[in-house]
Amino acid sequence: MSSLLEIAALEAQRTARTQRGFSLLRVAPAGYCALELEIELLAEVLQAHLRKTDFVIPMRSREVAVVLIESVGEEVQAPLARVREVVGRHMEHLDVRIGWASVGPRDLQTWQEAWRWAGQLLVAHAAAPAAA
Repeated sequence: MSSLLEIAALEAQRTARTQRGFSLLRVAPAGYCALELEIELLAEVLQAHLRKTDFVIPMRSREVAVVLIESVGEEVQAPLARVREVVGRHMEHLDVRIGWASVGPRDLQTWQEAWRWAGQLLVAHAAAPAAA
């Protein structure tokens, strides 16, 4: 398995050549309070329900990184909905948060910016009050 750094750098190079972007998802239990085994299981569940061309990488920071190849803007909505649905179905005991951002000609220019932005959205999602 490759690291997020390697995969994102390769995708950034491909994006520069093709002008076709990609998206990064950060998936983590609220408060990052999950066991390492739960993070591994979360990654396996995500990998089983995403395209074979997408990358799912468990991170040491108790979150899962997902690289959606050639998916930006509205194209992210379908895999994002699928991720939310399968996590709710298979891992209902975890309160999972998701943040995402795209990299490409009309989006953020570097994968590092996208990773930070996805993290900000992840934290904002966790801090938002639950709807009554």
